[in-house]
Order: sequence, then C-alpha cells, then structure tokens
Amino acid sequence: MLRKCLLIVLILGMAAPAFGGGIDNKQNFSSAYAGTLSRNAATDGADAAAYNPAGLMLLKNGTYLELDLLPFTFDYDHEYDGETQTASPNLIAPMIFGVHKWEKWALWGTFTINGGGGETEYENGNIITQTVENRLFRGDFAPTLPWGGTLTQPYAYAESYDYTLTTGVSYALHPMVSVAAGVRYIFTDKEVDLHGTYFVDLLAKYDQEAHGYGGVIGIDIHPSDTLNIGIRYDSAVKLDWETDTNGSNALGIALLEVFGRKDGKSYARDLPAVLALGVEWKILPKLTLKPSFSYYFEKDADWDTQNDAVDGNSYELALALQYDVNEYWSLTAGYLYINVDMKPENFGIIEQMNPPLDCHAFAVGAKYRMTEKLTLILGLSGYFYEDDTAPADLVAGRPEVTYDKTLYQAGIGIQYRF
Repeated sequence: MLRKCLLIVLILGMAAPAFGGGIDNKQNFSSAYAGTLSRNAATDGADAAAYNPAGLMLLKNGTYLELDLLPFTFDYDHEYDGETQTASPNLIAPMIFGVHKWEKWALWGTFTINGGGGETEYENGNIITQTVENRLFRGDFAPTLPWGGTLTQPYAYAESYDYTLTTGVSYALHPMVSVAAGVRYIFTDKEVDLHGTYFVDLLAKYDQEAHGYGGVIGIDIHPSDTLNIGIRYDSAVKLDWETDTNGSNALGIALLEVFGRKDGKSYARDLPAVLALGVEWKILPKLTLKPSFSYYFEKDADWDTQNDAVDGNSYELALALQYDVNEYWSLTAGYLYINVDMKPENFGIIEQMNPPLDCHAFAVGAKYRMTEKLTLILGLSGYFYEDDTAPADLVAGRPEVTYDKTLYQAGIGIQYRF
C-alpha cells in the first residue's frame, strides 16, 4: 500500500510545503482543514481519522472514502546585503482517508504528510550560498581553494517529506464517550543541493532517508447534541537519518562536512509528539463554534546537534465558525495563530531553506452535500508569517538576514459513503 500511495504522489508531482503546525510537524491534511483551520473535534467527515479518530463513532454506519487535493503557492524571501532572494513554487499535495464504521466500531486508515519542509528552490542562491561565498572569499578553504573569489551561478534546493500511513480502530464505550487507538508508519526523505562556480565547479549535494513507527490515541466526549470534545495524542516517532553525499564532488564534500553533513553518518531528527484538543459547540441551531489547540513537544524530541536549537515547544490556537445554510450547504471561516519558539540564528540548513516563523492564518470554506452519499468539500486559506531577523555571524560568515514568507492554500475534496 505504501508503494501505491507514493506512486500517487510521484504521478501528480506532489510536494507539501511547510504550513500549519510546529517546526517539523504539519497539520494541513484535508480540504475541510483548509476551510476552517480547526478540526481537532471533527465528527462530520472521514478526515476526522487524522484529527479526532475517536469522533468517527458519530458518523453514520457505512464505508467512507475521501480524496483531497491541496494546491499551494508561496513566497519565501531571504533579504541580506541589500538584496532579496525568493523561492516561489506552485505545488499540489494529495491526502487519502478511509473509514468503515458499524455500530460501536470503526476501522480507519489515512495517508498524510505529517512533517517535512516540502520543496524549496532558490534559483539565484540564498543566505546559505552567500555564507559559503563569504567563507570562500576570506580563505577558509585555502590552500585547496584560493581566497578572494566570487561564487557565480549560486543555486540552492531542498526537499523534505514525511510520508505517513496511519491505521487504527475506534470504539464507543458509551453513547457519550468513544476512544481510538492506532499505529503510524513514517517514511521520510530529504535532499539538499547547493552548487555554484568558484574558480572551479562546486557541487554539494546530500540525501537522507529514515523511517519509524509511532502510536495514536484519542478520546471523544459528546455530552449533548450541541457539544463535542475531541482529544488526540500522537506519540513521537524516532527517526535516524543516514547521510549520502555521493552526488557531491570533492570540494562539495569538504563543504558539507563544515556544515555537519558527512557521508555515512547518521543523526537523529525525531518527529515530535503532538497533543491536540478541540471543541465543537453549536451555539445556535445553524451556527457552530470550533476552537482548537495543538501543542508540539519539540523539546522532548531527539534532534542530535540541534537539541539546543529550540527554546520552547511550538503551539497553535485556532477558532472556526460553521454556518449551516440548509441541508445541502455549510459555510465556514477560521483563524489560526502559530507560535514557534526557535530563533532564526539557530536555524540549520533545512530551516534556513524553509524558515519556521510565527504566523497568522485566515480561511474560508464550504461543504456541499450533493447527494446523501456524495459530499464536495472546498477550502481556501492564507498564511501570513511574521518576518524575523538573524544577526550577522562573523565566525560562520553569515551576514544579517531577514526571513519572510507567505503561503496560500486551496483544497478540494470528494467524500463518498458506500
């Protein structure tokens, strides 16, 4: 099944950029999320398998299949030395959800992208290649390379995905209480490519892969027809990355070793645990209030050489409203705030490529129940990140740099109940 899911990703040319979540963890799994930014107490669709699996017990009996396609467009800017370098790809990502619910039981499975920074390309270089040029210029690699030259045709590229398969079971303990438990498998892949010309060609490229297992547990409390509470805990997933620098030339290998990337060496970068809490409160017959809170345990994760890079754990707060126009249409709107406690001067290669910044996001969406069994879900959201500046580091050769980014995401999902 994993091969089939990955094949879908490759055929569609998918890439999931960094968006709502912590530094590594991501939460944008569905079109309903794109239209609300708050799904931690969801009970109205198959995507609840990812956000509130215990809440699946409130679905009607049947088999549900949902496919979501999530287009993205974004701008990542590095501003330094009076100029700005930008990465602006347009990407699309698939997510798949399946649920079989009958009476007091439900079996469910999901294919999501739970971490990683996606795909980022700086065609004219970025702060990393500028730092490399500064170090070459001052003679850090002499006598292998002479000092005083310029790095021409700089280029920087990175991709990072955490492909995730999760499956589990939910059970109704009581008409007001249900529980869920599942197991998760994550296969991850990273690739970084830095190159340019400094008297001779310089090619620094490395690949990393890792895989690991984790668990998911959840509880849903439904004290009345107007109130629902969802709680989910995703365990940390231990990931050990092994580095392959075979795509580099000799000068590139020497450069990567300066940045701590050595061929054959493995290092830890666990996917942190997540605690997700949510409420859905029908305050009027047609109006539902949906707050959510998610907390990412990054300080407890093993990040090897970057264990001290974070000062605290990331969290996000979200609030959404749903208005049920009639039996066919529902309209949604939402707001999300993301707080990331990582200073930009502590960013590693991946974070510099795709910086984790505090963020305010807004969303609108709609759900159209076309028939009793077929539902169309639409969502649109914009993420507006707060820019942040890393001071110059004379030892590392990095000039002062300001990181900025903006992301827009759409979502279109189809759910069918058999």
